[in-house]
Amino acid sequence: METASLLAIISGVCWATNITIVKWALNRSRASALVGATVGVSIAAIVCLILALLSGSPLPDSDILWKFAIVGMIAPGSSQGLFVSSIGSIGPARTSILIGTSPVFSVLLAVIFLDESWKTTIMVGTLLTVLGSALISWEKGIRFRQIGIVFAIATSLTFAIRDVVARHFNIGTDVSAWWSGTVVLVAASFTLWVFVSIKFGPIWKIQTRKALPEFIPSGIMIGIALPLLLEALNKGSVNIVAPLALAAQNVAIVLLSGWFFGARERTKQVLIAMTLIFLGGLLVTIS
Repeated sequence: METASLLAIISGVCWATNITIVKWALNRSRASALVGATVGVSIAAIVCLILALLSGSPLPDSDILWKFAIVGMIAPGSSQGLFVSSIGSIGPARTSILIGTSPVFSVLLAVIFLDESWKTTIMVGTLLTVLGSALISWEKGIRFRQIGIVFAIATSLTFAIRDVVARHFNIGTDVSAWWSGTVVLVAASFTLWVFVSIKFGPIWKIQTRKALPEFIPSGIMIGIALPLLLEALNKGSVNIVAPLALAAQNVAIVLLSGWFFGARERTKQVLIAMTLIFLGGLLVTIS
């Protein structure tokens, strides 16, 4: 298996673990989804910085820093609050599977802006992934929580934009994934704290105290998952990395959330959706 594919799979499993942790943390802390997301990303930035220092990789040049800062402002900066809100609304499995629509956006944007190839097998695999995601939107019993579906789809679009922008900036550079991940997460943290200060004003400290203990494990997983994804995008094309990472994420999240949160997270329709997404990711990888 190519390095990019392996990194994408590991990153996907780490993201799945993070999603499960977020649902658990929301249930335990009763903190705002936005504040929880902000705390998690801030912890992730610290974790990634420590790993970057331990890696011994050289600091990136200043003309590279702003590029990855833009990536961080897009996602997780602008998307993480929506992402966590969706998890709280429709659950981790359904959120993760709906975010499986992002490969469609990723592939289309990569074809348009990065001149990546338009292979039939890649498109079929991507469409299988989308079909599996669509099953969740049609599932009975969650229509009253359609706002969670909207949040998940919006998150998938920002993830797609992030993947394409990161791939574009990575081409021709040899920046360590740990340093690029650190810059992305620091920029994302700054963006999220601005949102928190606007929404909560003087009570932001109270909300932060609620979220801080429970969202530390989430930050650790994000601090590992994001650099691995960036490195995968550095070594492989978007139309390979994005679907494969999400396929691994969705398979792992259904297993984890079903284990921790019960049968509601592994209904027949969820399992069919997961299977379609897995087959789509596998087809893209083989191609």
